[in-house]
Amino acid sequence: MARRQRRSGRATGVPTGAVRPTLWDDADDPTWSVTELAEAIALRLRTAFPDEVWVRGVIRNLNPARRGGTVWFDLVEPAADGDLSRPPRATLAVVLFDAARRRVNARLTAAAGRVRMTDGTEVRIRGRITFYERGGRLQLQMSDIDPDFTLGRLAADRERVLRQLAAEGLLDRQARLPRPLLPLRLGLVTSAGSAAEHDVLDELRASGIGFTVVRADVRVQGTRAPASVARGLRAVAARGVDLVLLVRGGGAATDLAAFDGEVIARAIAELEVPVLTGIGHDIDRSVADEVAHACYKTPTACAQAVVAQVREVARRTEELWRAVVAAARHRSRREATHLWTCGRHVAALTRRGLAVADRDLDLRRDHVARGARAALRRAAGTLERTVGRVEAGARAHARAHEQRLQVAADRLAHTAPRAVAAASRRLDAVEAQVRALDPARALARGWSITRDGSGRVVRSAAAVRPGDALVTTLADGQVRSTVEATSTGAAPPDPDPPSGSTR
Repeated sequence: MARRQRRSGRATGVPTGAVRPTLWDDADDPTWSVTELAEAIALRLRTAFPDEVWVRGVIRNLNPARRGGTVWFDLVEPAADGDLSRPPRATLAVVLFDAARRRVNARLTAAAGRVRMTDGTEVRIRGRITFYERGGRLQLQMSDIDPDFTLGRLAADRERVLRQLAAEGLLDRQARLPRPLLPLRLGLVTSAGSAAEHDVLDELRASGIGFTVVRADVRVQGTRAPASVARGLRAVAARGVDLVLLVRGGGAATDLAAFDGEVIARAIAELEVPVLTGIGHDIDRSVADEVAHACYKTPTACAQAVVAQVREVARRTEELWRAVVAAARHRSRREATHLWTCGRHVAALTRRGLAVADRDLDLRRDHVARGARAALRRAAGTLERTVGRVEAGARAHARAHEQRLQVAADRLAHTAPRAVAAASRRLDAVEAQVRALDPARALARGWSITRDGSGRVVRSAAAVRPGDALVTTLADGQVRSTVEATSTGAAPPDPDPPSGSTR
């Protein structure tokens, strides 16, 4: 047993006797307890990494200091394309105890507060590799940080993005867009309830101008900020705004890192609406500022610029209206003077023209009066001659018609008696025909008319059947009978058929 323990101790690097024997042990394969294995792993780590090491990566899942001042977070190496929303290529747990945290904070403060440990920040930190036995995980016990590394990486990424945008012609695309003369409908992209939002809205309200603000609540810090800001920019631009205001309050360089990224820069450059930025403090200038149509030092300055633009338009409009009014008044006075002068000339010319017209009218009136009297005398003579001719023609025409009327009367008196006699003879012949065709005369000579029950005249024996009721009309009345039998064929000759009778 002692030999097995020594062999195990040499094999694992743990002190001899660290592995206590059990009933299931054998000489070549000892059984470890969890504590024994954890201690062995920790010893191996201390042997493999006897000193502290520098590690670079991106902070993720940062938990603020709790009781005791300890901070935990993960240090990850992002996916190949740097997308922090995708699973990382590798993850290392990091613990920062209170004593080390105060030292790290002092180092960050010495860097003028330009670096802050937040999710998404790329850092270079120093610490010791340990194995947390109680939690059963490998971790880095952090002791120091290199702010210059973070600032250098931010600057390098910024320069890379600027070169890429310039090569694609996107760096000055926004600056080429025409800025609306009177922007009254504004899009505001920032974190809802933030100091930046309050500063902008307070400035717009205090102006007394009737602005309409379309707001988009976005994340302005962290790994999800780029996609959130890009969506917000596109959302407000789609609602027909005149300008888009992208604002955020001040902070460390790492807090503003999202606005140095390519995602937000491209979203700004591709909008068809001018974008004004007010990000950070006076000394801050991000890639978003470089791409935007115009940038201002703070959110308040951004809102003041819009207010000043509208007020300048209002001032220039008022000046133009005053100039128009003054010009109109001057023109009116000048035209009034000219009109009064023209009126005097017109009045004088009118009086002279009327006097000349009066004289000419008198001359024309006399001439017309003389001509009218002569014309009336000529017309009266012509009328008398015409009346004489008409009366003579009428008397001759009347005599001719009287002669023709007398001839027609004589002819009518001669031919009328012969026409009346001929008409009388034709009337007597028609009357004789009517008397010959009268049914009553045929009945009186012995003929009769037979009808069936519906009143139709029976003209054939085939038209009736035995049992049908018949009505026979005679000269002095009617006879009703019933058919007993019928036969067809020639009827026996009538010994004395009356002439002109009907059946």
